[in-house]
Amino acid sequence: MEKPDRREANEDVGQNPNDQDERERTNSTPEKDPAADDLGEDPSASEGFAKDAESEELDAGGIKSDGAGLEADPGEFKERLEAKNRHVRELYDELAAARLAVDEAVAKAEAGELRVRDLEEEREQLKERLRAFEEGEREWRRWRESQDRQIAQLEREIEHREAEIGGLEDLLERNKSEMEVYAEEAQDVISRKDAALEDALRRVEGLQRDLEGRENEADELRTTVDELRAELALEYDLRRRMADPENRLREGIALFNDSEHLQTIDSISKSLGPPEIHAVLEEGEEPPVILTFIWDEISWRTYYANPGLAVEEPRVYLQGAGDDLSDVERKPSNAHVGPDGRVVLGL
Repeated sequence: MEKPDRREANEDVGQNPNDQDERERTNSTPEKDPAADDLGEDPSASEGFAKDAESEELDAGGIKSDGAGLEADPGEFKERLEAKNRHVRELYDELAAARLAVDEAVAKAEAGELRVRDLEEEREQLKERLRAFEEGEREWRRWRESQDRQIAQLEREIEHREAEIGGLEDLLERNKSEMEVYAEEAQDVISRKDAALEDALRRVEGLQRDLEGRENEADELRTTVDELRAELALEYDLRRRMADPENRLREGIALFNDSEHLQTIDSISKSLGPPEIHAVLEEGEEPPVILTFIWDEISWRTYYANPGLAVEEPRVYLQGAGDDLSDVERKPSNAHVGPDGRVVLGL
């Protein structure tokens, strides 16, 4: 709020007193604080503003009624006006403090609501745990009752056994004397049988050694049988696969790839280029695979590869070779040399 200087106050004193009163009311009226709308109506603040307004009207009336005193002392009027301005600023400060207090109260209320919700969730979790503990306690009680019943049954059985033991002890006492007599007779019998037992033990030891030898022979026979069964299963699986011509053809090519003849083909191919390859099965019950290699009308080589198990070595061998292509029946290629240098079925 702007304060009128001494020059303006003196000019106002010399003018109309009614204009002076109107200016005083305008300067002393506080502007509306926008923050007050956010806080809502505060009864204490409204009451304080009403009282200030009444006091200002009274002061303004006193100024009106005492126009002669104002004209006489304009400095006093300026001091009174500054006091009113200070009072208005104090009211603004109180209003800001009240709004801050309200914001803090709202924040505390929201925090309290969050804390209440957290406590409610924690209470539900504790209830769930309590129910789980109660269920566990009931299970433990049922188990304990079952154990108590078993213990009671065992105690009854122990009592029954103790009674039987007491009867057996009495019977043992009665038979003790008889056993002493029998012991003397048995001693004589034992001495006679010890000799027979020693003889029997010697025979048993011989039989045990014979049995161990026979068990070793049986283990060796079982090992041999297992090996023969494995070989038979392998041969059966191979014969089953070899029954399919395509499988037999592939097995023959794989057998050729694992032989030393593949290096010969690779050496010739480095000089003459990649060959034309034709792979076919020979006629017969267990036919070998015939592999024919031809290099650009220059040379040819024919190999036999027999993947059968009963075939003796060599299972892969050179059947023929030459430089005259009229000696070989030329057929379309159905195999080729792969990037790794191995023969692969198909183009």
